[in-house]
Amino acid sequence: MPDPTPTPAPSPARPSLPPTTYALTDAWPWARPFRLSGWAERNEFHPLAAALLVLLIAFFLFQGIGAVAVAVGLAQSVMSGGELTTDLEALISEHGMLLLGANTVGQWLGFTLLAILVARMSTPGWRPFLRLRQPDGLGFVLAGVGWAVFYPLVLWLGQVNAELPLPEGIREWEAQQGDVLEMLLMGADLPTWFLFLTVAITPAVCEELMFRGYLQRQVERGLGLVWSIVIVGVVFGLYHLQLSKAIPLAALGMYLGFVVWATGSIWSGVLVHLLNNGFAVMAVAYARSQPDVDLDAIEAAGIPWYLAAVSAAFTAAVCFAILQRRRAIVGDTPDAVRAAPAADSLTSLPPASPAHV
Repeated sequence: MPDPTPTPAPSPARPSLPPTTYALTDAWPWARPFRLSGWAERNEFHPLAAALLVLLIAFFLFQGIGAVAVAVGLAQSVMSGGELTTDLEALISEHGMLLLGANTVGQWLGFTLLAILVARMSTPGWRPFLRLRQPDGLGFVLAGVGWAVFYPLVLWLGQVNAELPLPEGIREWEAQQGDVLEMLLMGADLPTWFLFLTVAITPAVCEELMFRGYLQRQVERGLGLVWSIVIVGVVFGLYHLQLSKAIPLAALGMYLGFVVWATGSIWSGVLVHLLNNGFAVMAVAYARSQPDVDLDAIEAAGIPWYLAAVSAAFTAAVCFAILQRRRAIVGDTPDAVRAAPAADSLTSLPPASPAHV
């Protein structure tokens, strides 16, 4: 006799969770996992491809915005009755604030705003994605100390780099760049606060958010920690378009990448970057107030190799101390790990799109 109880219809199989339900976890105890639920993740953009594309966009956007800002400023000056001179020194002397101001606008829009926008294309949690959060306090202080002991080695690497053979055309072009920068800093009679804002604070924030915030995070996801620090550091060195200074800039970029990872925060990179550029601005301000000081003579004196060796030893010691501090807090837990977030942590995460849950 047939069973009168109706057989329930089979429930549809629950689809496997798509990649958008995954989270990117961090080692730091005060960091929360955040959903990789943005447009770029839903369309399965590879992190390395995204990093390369953003790098190219940032370069042209920064250059283009700066050029447009200069053109608009000069046009306004001419319309107000000013004369547009073709003499470079006179142009810099009269419009130095405009030139540096345009560079600043280009960095805030082409680097900072772009980094935030593309980070949001990966996750609603763009702040932790960019490591825009509190650093470990002691690690933060050690990062600044590390820059102080590392700086002589950076200068010595600059001397080594300057001795490497380069095509004469490149040397002449870089010499012209150096002359323009020197005229801006020394001959344009700009206030020190303005130089500090445009040459120290702006690059410290904008370049760090782009390079150590977005690019290093994406390369770390694609190739791992060590390669992310090395590759982004080298790209940082080349991005300044000065081959005669690429080695010290790359070394500085790698140190910046290490301290950002080791302290868990972009603010450590901002601090070191600010110290490096701020020191240069203060040196310029002192030289302008002391006519007897010859910066060219000071640079020509150079850094002896034994001082560079001492600097390298102290830098290694500080880096080891920073690494030990990190291990004391998080052990050997890696960063940028893609994993399914625990059910209890999902409540604190931004909801994914209903179409992808």
